[in-house]
Amino acid sequence: MDFKEMQSSMKKAVSLAKEMEGDWQARMKLAFRSIQVEHYMQQPISKEIVEKLLLHGVSYRRISKNFDISRKGINSIMAFDNE
Repeated sequence: MDFKEMQSSMKKAVSLAKEMEGDWQARMKLAFRSIQVEHYMQQPISKEIVEKLLLHGVSYRRISKNFDISRKGINSIMAFDNE
């Protein structure tokens, strides 16, 4: 993410957090993670994107539905070594 993407993501996260209830820090954390996952889901699939999504707690099922690929396809992407 470059600076402009990060700035627009933060604006979206703040507006999303304002709609939620509870502690502000918890709302911002949830909103920002949600915005980050949304950003990565819009990127073309690659090993790095799948790793980042898994790091953010996105399930294999959600990744496979979003990218219209089977779990075996995801595993083959993860096993692919960039040489």
